[in-house]
Amino acid sequence: MLIKTIINLLTFYQKVFKGNHYSCRKISQAYFICDQRYDRVIRDYYEYVESLIAKDLVEIHTPCLVLLDCSGFSWLNTFLPIKKIAFQIEHTLVKPGARDCEGAIQGHVAMLGGSERYLVRLVNALQLEGANLVIEYSQINQLNIQKSPDLKAYTAKSFCISPALYPLLEYSLDSSSYRTLNTVTLFGNPEEPRRKKFLVTLATLGINSQNINQVFDGIEDLYRNTQILINIRQTDHHDTLEELRVLPALRCGVIVVSERAPLIERTRYSQYIIWGELDELPALVKEVQSNYDYWHKKIFDNSGFISRMNRISRRNQLVSLRAVKYLGDL
Repeated sequence: MLIKTIINLLTFYQKVFKGNHYSCRKISQAYFICDQRYDRVIRDYYEYVESLIAKDLVEIHTPCLVLLDCSGFSWLNTFLPIKKIAFQIEHTLVKPGARDCEGAIQGHVAMLGGSERYLVRLVNALQLEGANLVIEYSQINQLNIQKSPDLKAYTAKSFCISPALYPLLEYSLDSSSYRTLNTVTLFGNPEEPRRKKFLVTLATLGINSQNINQVFDGIEDLYRNTQILINIRQTDHHDTLEELRVLPALRCGVIVVSERAPLIERTRYSQYIIWGELDELPALVKEVQSNYDYWHKKIFDNSGFISRMNRISRRNQLVSLRAVKYLGDL
């Protein structure tokens, strides 16, 4: 009871005096602290992971404090062991010369079309090293890290939970579903040179598209109101597929036309995306716009898509359970 009172007082202090919005709940033997105002760009993913882990915390059999990417509670280790969970949501698969690649190590994954190897880039490496467990969103990132012998300790505590956000709704997987947005890009900064050039190319070719940014709440509704999503990478050097964008869109019945990325087969759903090189995408988008019903039915109107999405969700549940058991054994 004393521990719970102290934690509640601390979360109240963080909220009132530091502007944080942490919540605390006791699940079995664990006090689970979460950030109710986590980074709005990936908040839906954070809450998805939170729901999975919360369900499995019954597997923790000794009293402890579990922090889901929260800070400011370290002093409580005087009373309880603290187990920190961090998120790795950056591209790890980068080419030499990429921005923000200081400290990246030589990797073992070959670049597309050549023998040169990608680097392994871990942003916020100190935070990740200090965590007891790391949640990774990308199977591609995971493989890149697993192939690096120098990162064995990190690999052991890294668990990949794919962003299988939003339920599979029958009406969203029907090509006749009414959607007011035809073709969109979701470039947070459309002035980035690579993406700006691409948007200019679309406009020059008379291909209808709309860039939507600064929308952080109601992303699910946005996807369910969109016919086609175009996905390209922000730079020429950061090559991990943007799974935090394309998988949730697919699950809402959006046709995804994407720039080809390395190791896409690792996603286990690459067959449901229309791939092309960057210069091929305008023609592909035009084809899909002209034959939308055909492509929508080809992708979504079969049991294979639904069963694959369900398998990904089930895998996430099993990974979450393994991750919590890993924490419990520390």
